[in-house]
Amino acid sequence: MNQYNRVGTIVGGPYFAVLGAHGGAGATTVTRFLDPKGTGGSIELARGSEMPAGYVPVVVVRSTAYGMHCAAHLLGTWHPSIPRPWLVIVKDAPLSAPKPVTFRRHTLQRRVLGIADVPYLAHLRAAEKPDEVLNQKAVQRAAQQLRVKLGFSR
Repeated sequence: MNQYNRVGTIVGGPYFAVLGAHGGAGATTVTRFLDPKGTGGSIELARGSEMPAGYVPVVVVRSTAYGMHCAAHLLGTWHPSIPRPWLVIVKDAPLSAPKPVTFRRHTLQRRVLGIADVPYLAHLRAAEKPDEVLNQKAVQRAAQQLRVKLGFSR
């Protein structure tokens, strides 16, 4: 399925450009969650890549103090010509968030379109690639919840 019309404008959507704020943030997982069939509705960007026109930026971080520090740094240097991003926080443990994470979450809320959470999923820890566990019910549920939060209809 082609996502462009005859004049090269993106149609349909929403389309997402996913960027990890730090290594191991979960950007590949979030990219697959947003586009489980791999049709191009979601792409993972390398740091320093140009933001594709018509794509909504998504910044991904782990739910650690370091992850949120990286998010604060990236969002603090966000260029005003690029649309405000979504912030997706991927839980790294089945525990409540540390206080620094909660604090930074509140301080970053005004800089982003919204904040979405991906729960801790044990299946992902055992997989080499997110594709290997997309058939697991808990993973499918988390992916669906993320898509709905970011604007996909059910």
